[in-house]
Amino acid sequence: MARILKKIKLNTFAMILGIIAVVTVMTWVVPSGSYDRVEHEGRMMVVSGTYHAVERAPQGIFDVLTAPITGFAETAEVIVFLLVIGGVLCVVEKTGAITAGIGAVSRFFQKNPKLRFLFIPLGIIVFSLCGATFGMCEEALIFIPIFIPLALSLGYDSALGTAIPFVGAGVGFAAAFTNPFTVGIAQGIAQVPLYSGIGYRFVIWMVCTAVVITWMMWYAHKVRKNPQASLTYEFDQEKRKELKLEKEPIRMTRRQKWVLLAFGLGLVGLVIGVLKPQICSFIHNTWGVDLMQMLNLEQEGWYITEIAALFLGVGFACGILGKMNMQEFSDAFFDGVRSMAEIAMLLCFAKAIVIIANNGHILDTLLEWMSSAIKHLHPICASWAAMMLQTVIDFFIPSGSSKAVLTMPVLAPLADLIGISRQTMVLAFQLGGSWLNISMPTDPVTIAAIGFARISFGRWLKWILPLLILMYLLSFAFLIPPYFTGW
Repeated sequence: MARILKKIKLNTFAMILGIIAVVTVMTWVVPSGSYDRVEHEGRMMVVSGTYHAVERAPQGIFDVLTAPITGFAETAEVIVFLLVIGGVLCVVEKTGAITAGIGAVSRFFQKNPKLRFLFIPLGIIVFSLCGATFGMCEEALIFIPIFIPLALSLGYDSALGTAIPFVGAGVGFAAAFTNPFTVGIAQGIAQVPLYSGIGYRFVIWMVCTAVVITWMMWYAHKVRKNPQASLTYEFDQEKRKELKLEKEPIRMTRRQKWVLLAFGLGLVGLVIGVLKPQICSFIHNTWGVDLMQMLNLEQEGWYITEIAALFLGVGFACGILGKMNMQEFSDAFFDGVRSMAEIAMLLCFAKAIVIIANNGHILDTLLEWMSSAIKHLHPICASWAAMMLQTVIDFFIPSGSSKAVLTMPVLAPLADLIGISRQTMVLAFQLGGSWLNISMPTDPVTIAAIGFARISFGRWLKWILPLLILMYLLSFAFLIPPYFTGW
């Protein structure tokens, strides 16, 4: 058996196709069912206790072949975002600004070798804070192409360059204390005061972030000691030659400094746009100035479309500041777009998994089965089971806000019946519904993140699995004190 497994090269595409096949079979085996739903504050909410059987809808071959095409339409916003980011980053790279900037950072650490150890913890803390406060997720993808060459220049590898922004934001998202997409929505549905329990959640965030930092630094030490132990050794050899990291770092020109400044201002604009409601609310509460009304701003913060538009503008600005003519700009931009094509198609097939499950009407059935089983457990065990239920749902629905809308109307009243607080149920939802996102083939962000470093899903899963198991064990532990303290 071991010999057979060694011969099988399980790449990401093969993994996704295998899952599609399994889910398709499930639509023939699992009974179809559905909950009633009502609209509340613009969201469709599940009505607890209304599960009922519906007409079976087993998915056939043509349904399966259609699903990736439908997946393209449903993930078009994310795909365009990736294509734009790929094009813009290639434009910035062609100006030489990224290579020169990496050289400047590399020289700084060479002159201050004692500060090199700060690269990993500071990077993870920053991205973890972003995930914990405003729910950074897709936005982390922007930083991966920057952190990969930066990590290589410091003697690390592309896996670490991917993990600092991606896993950093992921741990913050999972162990968040004010994430509006998970904690905010779930507490609202469960009728728990908004952002209550923030003290305990902050402790959870600090512990989980510290564990991730320790794990990443241990891996970095191993790679620096033995580069062949790297998850991305072959890819890194080619990348180093491409970036010419073995040569003397290039000095930045004045134009390259302007390009990096424009790109940096774009990142600042990203943060301001995403946090616009919170910033305006803070200014209004502190100084009484209503910027929303004064500047006629929309109430909601930016999302993928607005961020993509911002960086498209940044790309044009960088091209002008880098003195690129139109031919050079278009060649660079579309080279970057083409480099994202493979990742874009993988997203379509990953989305197909969810589409097949939805069309087969099996998601609500799985939710009903698992929530019914929880009723008979001890409260602590029930909170653990609720957490694992969220993990199962997470496989089919990576979106934190969508999971909250689907499951919390059922689990919130269930918490009252099994003897745990609704606050604890929100925590179980938060932890169980997020950890898997850093290692899940159905999550478009995961596929895109590992695609930057050309890491197959099988290799990524094997690498991240020990950390994932540790996070789940910690999560089980975090759900015990609330039962005894009445949190």
